[in-house]
Formats: sequence, C-alpha cells, structure tokens
Amino acid sequence: MSVVITFKDGDRDEEIRYEDGHEGRDYRYVIGGNGTLSIFGKEEKKRLVKDQQPDIVYGPGAWFSVEGDALTRKDEYSTRAASF
Repeated sequence: MSVVITFKDGDRDEEIRYEDGHEGRDYRYVIGGNGTLSIFGKEEKKRLVKDQQPDIVYGPGAWFSVEGDALTRKDEYSTRAASF
C-alpha cells in the first residue's frame, strides 16, 4: 500500500501520496514520539539500510493523518543477532 498523508489547511484537506512502485520503491512511515512523521523509501523487495535517514520529515503541526504501511522490523536490515 502507498503512504497517503492528509494535511489540514483551514477548511480544506490536501493529500500527498507516496506511491509504491514509483521509481522502483516502496514507502513506509514512522510517527516519532514528538509527533513528527518520517517517510522512508526502500527499493522494492529489499530492506532499509541500517540507520537510513528518512526521505522527508514533517513536523507535528504539518500533518493531520496518515494511511499506508508503517515501518516494521521486517523492513529493516539489521546486523544484530536475534536474542533468545
């Protein structure tokens, strides 16, 4: 699923879409503890590079809602061994 961000601009809503498959990328989002919204692009069928910087970050007052795929552990590349 693509990531869709809705911005509240007075009486109207505006959307920005990050479409999966555009430029061969899949998009994921992360909502930070301080309310920031970070968008990550990754090559299709691959994982994000460890400590990859987001493609774009929106401040907490900039966005109203987000839909799509959140970033999960399976999206991330990690060199750490699993612990039991």
